[in-house]
Amino acid sequence: MVDVHAPLLLLPGTLADGRVFAPVLDRLGMSAPWIRMEGATSARAMAERILAKAPKRFSLLGFSLGSIMALEVVAQAPERVERLALLGCNARDLPADKAAARRATLPVAERLGQSSYIDAVWEASVPAHRRDDASLRAELHRMARDTPMDAFRDQIEMAIDRVDSRSRLEHLRMPVLVACGAEDGVCPPELSEEIADAIPGATLAIVARAGHYLTLDRPDETAELLRTWLAAQPHDIRLSKEFS
Repeated sequence: MVDVHAPLLLLPGTLADGRVFAPVLDRLGMSAPWIRMEGATSARAMAERILAKAPKRFSLLGFSLGSIMALEVVAQAPERVERLALLGCNARDLPADKAAARRATLPVAERLGQSSYIDAVWEASVPAHRRDDASLRAELHRMARDTPMDAFRDQIEMAIDRVDSRSRLEHLRMPVLVACGAEDGVCPPELSEEIADAIPGATLAIVARAGHYLTLDRPDETAELLRTWLAAQPHDIRLSKEFS
């Protein structure tokens, strides 16, 4: 059981829900509420929704799109976030020429189902040793199918709308964990390195044999990282370039 100073709030990514965190929470012996990325079409508006639902002060763990929204939450109300964990994050904005490709996934999903998006990004999302893992693909499909189509539309739009957060990173003063899989092709390790290098005292972990779904690929290692993050005081934070 982990002693959490402030309540922990979870923000999952595109076509994901609380199940993406379940293996890690199980190892930590704890539960935590999660908020689906929906009901807004901009990063700013989504952050406002999160803050309206969140406790007065909380620890924030974001994965993928959830981590991008977490950066906007901290930008709006840094005094409310006791600690921040960013898994599979990209602090950059989306180049304008990629917006059309993102939106083009919507009619495909409307025709074939949301799980078609999982199949489209499968090879970029998983490490080499899990490319033929039918159980992992099935779990991602289940989360995708259980995500309302309207939520998927919102997620695409807020991903397109997001701002470049890199200039804001140097102002963060809470304990921050930045982690990703060494084989993450969606948000490659250099993006996590960029984030951690910009945040004073941040902890960086690049986890071997893991892809974008870090919590599902290496739950034991991810749980240990989060255990340390949840227990850390600001002066305890260290920078580690590799976690293997």
